[in-house]
Amino acid sequence: MRRGSDEFIGHGQNPHFKVFALNLPKNQLTQLTEDALDILFVRLVEEFGVKPEDCPIFYLYDRDVYSYKNNELKGKYVKKYTDPYGTENGDQGQLLLSYPAIESYLLSCIEDDAYNMSFLLGRDLKGVLANKIDPNNYEDKTDLHLKTIDLVFSNDKIEAEKRLIHSIDEMNNGLEFIGISEYDLDNLAPTLLEVYDCQQKKYKEKNVFSLISLVGMALLELGIIIESDEVS
Repeated sequence: MRRGSDEFIGHGQNPHFKVFALNLPKNQLTQLTEDALDILFVRLVEEFGVKPEDCPIFYLYDRDVYSYKNNELKGKYVKKYTDPYGTENGDQGQLLLSYPAIESYLLSCIEDDAYNMSFLLGRDLKGVLANKIDPNNYEDKTDLHLKTIDLVFSNDKIEAEKRLIHSIDEMNNGLEFIGISEYDLDNLAPTLLEVYDCQQKKYKEKNVFSLISLVGMALLELGIIIESDEVS
């Protein structure tokens, strides 16, 4: 949801599982303060009757050169927010990156070898995604958004599963493409920092970022997708 608009709260057919997507005041990690999180947690308790300590929490970070501060990923944020259920220090949440925007995850669900694509800004990627959804010059952004959701998150269970798995394959291929062959869900900070360094290098050399999203890590962390040796 756009900042300043209504926030997303929804769940599927199972009433015991809900998803909350809440915006920080600004699109910067520097806004990820204890005060901001306290306000978020109070909302979860008072408005929705949910205990934050019982919820896996993920911080989705869109990497856009117009909305970040130099080296803000280095140091405390990546190393602090490493566990969606909380660390021994009480720091709850896992930081996940998307380059250059969250649309990179949507494209990775439906596009082969998306990691070979490069963009500078999220709006550049949005144009590619929009053309993928509807080749016509679509002006109704709300309708286009709904079409995107319908295409990526199909109501057909088998198709939906295929697209989620496809996003994981694209993520893994993208990590291997930049030289990361293994990662540890319980210690994701080194992977995040390595992705950051590789992307910084590409940005300095070519003024673009490789398209890659780590949102799929949440699916693996939650057990929605599990590794299997079975061949279908």
